[in-house]
Amino acid sequence: MLDVINNALKNTDYYICLYKNRVYIYNYLEIVSFNNDLIKVSLKDTLIKIKGKNMLIKKMHVHELLIEGIIESVKYD
Repeated sequence: MLDVINNALKNTDYYICLYKNRVYIYNYLEIVSFNNDLIKVSLKDTLIKIKGKNMLIKKMHVHELLIEGIIESVKYD
């Protein structure tokens, strides 16, 4: 948890935290597309594809995004 606070204080471009059945993204630009099986999120210089099952956006704030579900893969494009 201290790493998360430290990164926020340093004003990093973005970061991603992977947990069991959760993906937390800080400082995303936009949600490109989403459904229960695939969520695409745009970051400063890349696109993240999160694949899984029964996924939903649990928290969406100006800079924060929390996705929950059965996460199968997280890939950079």
